[in-house]
Amino acid sequence: MNINKKIHNSRGFTLLEILIAIMISGVLMVTGFQFFSRISHQAEVQYDISEMHNIYRVSMYDIRKTLRSAGYMVSGPSFEINTDTLAVYYSATQPVDTTMYFLTEYPDTAYQQVPGLPSTMKLYYLMKKVNSDTALIYADFITNLSFTNIDNSNILISITAQVPRGDETYSKNNGFRTFSLTERVNIRNKN
Repeated sequence: MNINKKIHNSRGFTLLEILIAIMISGVLMVTGFQFFSRISHQAEVQYDISEMHNIYRVSMYDIRKTLRSAGYMVSGPSFEINTDTLAVYYSATQPVDTTMYFLTEYPDTAYQQVPGLPSTMKLYYLMKKVNSDTALIYADFITNLSFTNIDNSNILISITAQVPRGDETYSKNNGFRTFSLTERVNIRNKN
């Protein structure tokens, strides 16, 4: 008799219980998706920032390395500065080797690939040209580059760059994070 009573008393879920379970599951799924979306976005932002830092540290290292060779086994000037252009003269493979660093503004088609970039912002490629070789893009998303001759043996280099994607959680600079790197380089082979 007890077994019959247990079977008779067991019942399924009511419609209200099922609706409440579906609603709770939906809220948990939406919350989980928002959390995943936020974490994914932050990972992309951190990746962009990390890449920007790495690229410009490598660029600064290369410019510094080239400048330290300036004047090696050549008579005459060891370098020339013209606003955002640096020409370094030394002798390694030819009587006078020349390495130039300069900026070239993005073409219109490249600007179109940066969504959300205000029309007033200018972006540049950092170009590197060795001797008579074709100039190559060395870094991109540069907003400013300057070379300042401090004295006969010291140059101040300043690079400012930005990330390739805007971040709606960052309120400055229309959402584009920037990075500036300034370094003083001592020229060992001064004239």
